Amino acid sequence: MAIVDILFRWLHVVSAVLAVGGAFFLLVALPRGIGPLDPEQREAVFLRCRRAFKFVVHPSILGLLVSGVYNTYRNWDWYLVNPKLMHAFFGVHLLLAVVVISISLWLLAGREPKRGHRTWLKANVFLMLLTIAAASCLKWARDKTVAKQAGPPIRLPR
Repeated sequence: MAIVDILFRWLHVVSAVLAVGGAFFLLVALPRGIGPLDPEQREAVFLRCRRAFKFVVHPSILGLLVSGVYNTYRNWDWYLVNPKLMHAFFGVHLLLAVVVISISLWLLAGREPKRGHRTWLKANVFLMLLTIAAASCLKWARDKTVAKQAGPPIRLPR
C-alpha cells in the first residue's frame, strides 16, 4: 500500500505545482514576454496561452481532488488523534482549496477573459500560496502527532 500512498502524494504535489506554476506564468512571465508585441498580437498570444493553461489546470484540479480525497482518507485516523490542531489546519486548507479551484474555473470559463481577470488572477495566486502554507502546516502537525505517538527516536550506538 505504500506505493499507492506515495503515488497519490506525488500526484497531489505535481498537480499543485502545475496549477500554481501556470497561474504564476500567466500573471508574471507572459505579460513581460508579450509586452513588445503590437496589441493585436499580444491578445492573440495571451488567448492561446490561456487556452493551453485550461488544458493543464483542468486535469490538475482533477488530480488535486482525487489525491486529496485519498490522502484525507488515509490520514484521517491521525487527524482524530489531535483534532484541535489537525482539524484547524485541515479546515483552512480545504476551504482555501475550494475557493482557489472555484476562482480558477470561473476565470478560465469562456473564450474571452473575464473583466478584471488580472486582479482576480493576482488574488488567486496569493490564495494558492496560502493554500500551500496551510498544507505545509497540516503536514507538520501530522508529523508532530505521529512522532509523539511513536515516542522518542531510537539512538543507535556509534
